[in-house]
Amino acid sequence: MTRIIYFYLRLLFSLIFIGTISSSLLFSQGPSPDMIVALDGSGDFTKIQDAIDAVPDNSSIPTIIFIKRGNYDTEKLIVPATKTNIIMIGESRDETVISYHIYDCSGGFNGKCPAADAQLWSSINLETSATMTILADDFQAENLTIENTAGPVGQAQAITVRGDRVSFRNCDLKGYQDTIYFWSNAKRSYFENCLIVGRTDYIYGSGTAFFQACEIRSWGGGWITAPSTALNQPYGFVFNECDVTYSLNSPRNGDDGDDVALGRPWHNYPKVAWLYCDMTGMINPLGWPDKWNMAYADTSADLHLYEYMNTGPGADMSGRANWVGIRAMTPAEAANYTVPIVLGGSDNWDPSAEAPLVPTYTWTGADTTDNWMAANNWNPMAVPDTNEAGYINGPDTMIANGGHFVADLTLSNYATLIITAPSEVTYLAIEGGIVKGEGNMSLDGRIRTKDSLIVDATDTFDLNTELLGVHTIEKRGNGVLNLLQDNSNFSGYWTISSGNLVAVMSNSLGKAREVQIDTLGKLTIETSDAYFTQTALKVKDGGLIHLNANISLLEFYIDGVLQTVGTYSASTHPGLISGTGEITVGRPTSYIFIGGANGNWDNPLHFFPALMPEAGDSVYTEIEMETTNFTFPANIFVQPGGRIRLRGTHDATGIIYMETGSSFNYATSGTGFTLNAPTQVLGDVILNMNSRATPSHAMRLGGDISGGGKMTAFNSRTDADNLGTVILSGNNSGFSGTWDLTMASGTPNSVAAIRGNSENAFGNGLIEVGVNNLVILNHNKCAGDTLRVNLYDSGLIQLDSDVYVDYAVVDGTPLSNGAHNVNTDPSFLTGAGILYVGIGVGIEDEIDPVKIFMTDNQLHVEGVKTDVSIYSLEGKVIIRNSSLKTLSLESLPTGVYVVRYQVDGKQGAKKILVW
Repeated sequence: MTRIIYFYLRLLFSLIFIGTISSSLLFSQGPSPDMIVALDGSGDFTKIQDAIDAVPDNSSIPTIIFIKRGNYDTEKLIVPATKTNIIMIGESRDETVISYHIYDCSGGFNGKCPAADAQLWSSINLETSATMTILADDFQAENLTIENTAGPVGQAQAITVRGDRVSFRNCDLKGYQDTIYFWSNAKRSYFENCLIVGRTDYIYGSGTAFFQACEIRSWGGGWITAPSTALNQPYGFVFNECDVTYSLNSPRNGDDGDDVALGRPWHNYPKVAWLYCDMTGMINPLGWPDKWNMAYADTSADLHLYEYMNTGPGADMSGRANWVGIRAMTPAEAANYTVPIVLGGSDNWDPSAEAPLVPTYTWTGADTTDNWMAANNWNPMAVPDTNEAGYINGPDTMIANGGHFVADLTLSNYATLIITAPSEVTYLAIEGGIVKGEGNMSLDGRIRTKDSLIVDATDTFDLNTELLGVHTIEKRGNGVLNLLQDNSNFSGYWTISSGNLVAVMSNSLGKAREVQIDTLGKLTIETSDAYFTQTALKVKDGGLIHLNANISLLEFYIDGVLQTVGTYSASTHPGLISGTGEITVGRPTSYIFIGGANGNWDNPLHFFPALMPEAGDSVYTEIEMETTNFTFPANIFVQPGGRIRLRGTHDATGIIYMETGSSFNYATSGTGFTLNAPTQVLGDVILNMNSRATPSHAMRLGGDISGGGKMTAFNSRTDADNLGTVILSGNNSGFSGTWDLTMASGTPNSVAAIRGNSENAFGNGLIEVGVNNLVILNHNKCAGDTLRVNLYDSGLIQLDSDVYVDYAVVDGTPLSNGAHNVNTDPSFLTGAGILYVGIGVGIEDEIDPVKIFMTDNQLHVEGVKTDVSIYSLEGKVIIRNSSLKTLSLESLPTGVYVVRYQVDGKQGAKKILVW
């Protein structure tokens, strides 16, 4: 209670003296910051971690860190347990962005990728992949975004919470898998008016968390929650008055259109309650469709998976899974799901009683006019000011009749902003809204699309705003819309439904994915670099193009037909094109793989532009690309999260470049697949073998492999015990990375192996073997000149043939020259072959077998200059460097020996029998 009283006294003090404190100019009301972080150097720090580290240890007094607009994407943040009572405030919810990109992986550095970035951070900071890890109590954040941008590659948290009494207000928390991790049992967290985005188990863990009036936004195919509530813990996750929504355009191909589960039980006795929430129709009717290996999930009454008075099509409970713990609450039970009861604890914590430090305003339209500067139109009754935020939601109308709206402004659900006099916005976010210019008008500032935007021009509307976002902007109205800014950060879609859209400046249309001109629409190009070459241009019958400059395109469609390479102008298409400029359509050299219903690499519609790449071209993929019988000619750059899926015995003649976080994989009930393709390894790569075939299956890589990094073999199947083998049959002498066999297979009894079937199969790489896995040497020169192996946890070297090397190093210790096999070195060798170290090549590589031969236990050597050494199979030297032409071996015990010899400058080796 003392802490709360102090805080509000401090707030009151700041309000009274706000005009006298220079740093308080950042705020129109509310307390002044103790520290300011700004990327441009205008604050106390340029890095957020430096500000965190400067907070006094174990302070009972709040420390306010103000973070100016910017993308803070170079830090993996940690709030140590000693840095208590931090309040972190962003200048703008959308434009103060804290992001990073670490994710969990096999290999990497301490199990995190990219390895080079993971190595920058301390071990405690790598306990999870979170962009921000909160270990301290009493942490607060407002008015900012925290995200993990790794995408669909595995666990990649935005935040990990281990402290108690942690709260977020008016924040966006974004990820894909495991967005928010509540690490510690019963530790309390509160979220108010936040956006939580993810797909897989993206709100998970064992803490107690209350989500008040938040948007819970899912991509398809996953689970919202993965709770692991302790048995004696009364509450887990509570969602009250939340909007449960669905989002298309998932970063993972195949998510769109799939439904969303409310959750799946992770550990212990999960407890999740949904009260008064509006639920999308994309909720899986079962709610909890799978038990996730928790045998008691459907029968235990200790699981509390409750719902109460929810609305929307997804709230229908009639189809819910038949679990004891899934049910509707009674009114009496629901009365116990309030913030003071759920989060109160022994210290009566009630974060809902604390006012946000950054005021937000909602549009009421209560004034006699719709003037955006009329205080009566806002709740609270004041005009939103600098570093504050205003929201207009629903089909209401707001009039911008001049002036500068300095607060962040958000339009959603068909709200309309009408410009009646030249006006300016600091930042305007559109979540399905309309901006209309009446008469000859202008609007300055910045606009971000967070959903579709309609811009309506009745006369001439000068849009002197920077456009950002990835959504659709539709031009309506019979007037002219002039784009007067560089919009390079816009990568969405343009639709010209009516009137004239004029691209006046360089990059006016941004890096849009498509411009579509409808029947009543017109596009005017004033400068050649207004149009991005990779933007597809599509014109419907009746649409018009006016060119005052030349432009170049990769894709040009007229009435849905892709046009051929060539030049298009007013002369070639007078009914469509006017002006003095020309459109040149050419072939690109770079493509993006976008996939489709499947990931086949032989379909031109799966590429952007929609053409088949040719030899010498480059293709970039962040998703799964599947091999087919078509021999792929272009180079492929497989980026983080991208996969080459093997589907048969297939070939590529271009080089496949594998970046960190990429993989080769298959999923089958068969015995495996083959890819013959030159491959260059640029980072840590997974070789993922997923088959239920028994006793074995194989991934056959027949091309030459070069580069560095780590190639990790993973036998991932979880429903069958088998051997999964990566078979190397190329000349991999250009590879100097690591062949990694230290990853446990999907079942305890399964094994992963890498087999060298060709000369230099392992190149100059280090081989690491563990967890009962095997490296198999199956060619006498598969290890090249030097074999380097590190063994862990029962890893073995299997000799399926005799192998010859000049040097061998096992666990950092050189092996002695001679012969090594399962008898001489049973701790790390298995199989029927022999490893010959420093004694030459095999008998099949002899230069002239007539020069050396046996008769009656006599070894004869023919030549002017001879040099002979004889070894036992155990590697013991019997005779060293003899120059005799005949050697009697009568005294040797019966058995097989190895002879290494040089005759007249030529060398060889062979086995001999003494009897």
